[in-house]
Amino acid sequence: MAPFISIVMPVYNVEKYIEKSIQSVLSQTFTDFELLLVDDCSPDESGKICDAFAKMDKRIKVVHLEKNSGVAVARNTVMIPACGEYLCFLDSDDYFDENMLETLAKSVKENPAQAVIFGMIEEYYNDKGMLKGTKTVSCDEKIIRNQKDLREEILKLEARDLYGYPCNKMYNVSYLKETKAVFPKMRFNEDIIFNIDFFMNAQSCNLLNFAPYHYVKRTGSTTGSFIPTYYQDIMVKIDRLYSQFGYWGMHSEKNLEFLAMRYTRYLFSALERNCDKRSKMSHKERKNFFKEVLKTERYKNLSKHMKGNGYIGTLAKILHTRSSFLCLGTARIIYIVKRYLPKLFAKLS
Repeated sequence: MAPFISIVMPVYNVEKYIEKSIQSVLSQTFTDFELLLVDDCSPDESGKICDAFAKMDKRIKVVHLEKNSGVAVARNTVMIPACGEYLCFLDSDDYFDENMLETLAKSVKENPAQAVIFGMIEEYYNDKGMLKGTKTVSCDEKIIRNQKDLREEILKLEARDLYGYPCNKMYNVSYLKETKAVFPKMRFNEDIIFNIDFFMNAQSCNLLNFAPYHYVKRTGSTTGSFIPTYYQDIMVKIDRLYSQFGYWGMHSEKNLEFLAMRYTRYLFSALERNCDKRSKMSHKERKNFFKEVLKTERYKNLSKHMKGNGYIGTLAKILHTRSSFLCLGTARIIYIVKRYLPKLFAKLS
């Protein structure tokens, strides 16, 4: 018989952490699941660890990809063929609380929905593997059964940075197949594109004030690494959100202000990253990059909605000057603070 929940886990270079992740699934109080492990041609012992677990538990299936293709391909490979009625994602260095699947299954059995959204606990580890702090991000408890309410709630979720993640959601597989949503192959930010496609015409969702997913952030992980395509990838997110808000008829001044401030934040993050030596950009190239930004339709559409206070509001005022001297100078200061005073940077941003 098909399991009620399928769990998809891409696996790459995580031999130190994957056992804890797999064990968090096997220790669930709800047992009607399958765990799909996708070995993305990992160079360490991760693939062998997956095979060993599969021999011990028939609910575990392992797929070994022939070449390293990235998390998007790994997820897409098993996502649609998954047998479960619902689908969850688990990153191979994260883990579940033991009652997570039971709570999610109970929610949809009592109130069937196209998706369930819940919270997460962010865990911050230093380069020695020591836990330095945690942050719980959660949503309000709601049962939503119409598009208008769901779309308004998604705006709130994006403001809390809970919209983009796939790991804090459980998806109805039948509806997922209808949407044809897949993860695009990008260096990062593929998650939000998948969710935008999934929720474009969604009508039902259960929101749980419950944070059972532990999202692990380690020093030196992709989160803090240099990404050459950062600007291009992050602007895909802005463009897709802008289009989604428009499709929903939600280009109100309030929503456009929100998106404009998001854009401001991401743009200065890109300008700051251009100061990194790994970008191999000269000052002249950074200046030309900024001038090209000001010519884009994206900037023209959002610049008139840039308002606000605090750190991002100050950046918006600087951006309004269109001065490459001021904007690039500010980006340089941000780069220095982020590199040498990370705690101060975290407070400001």
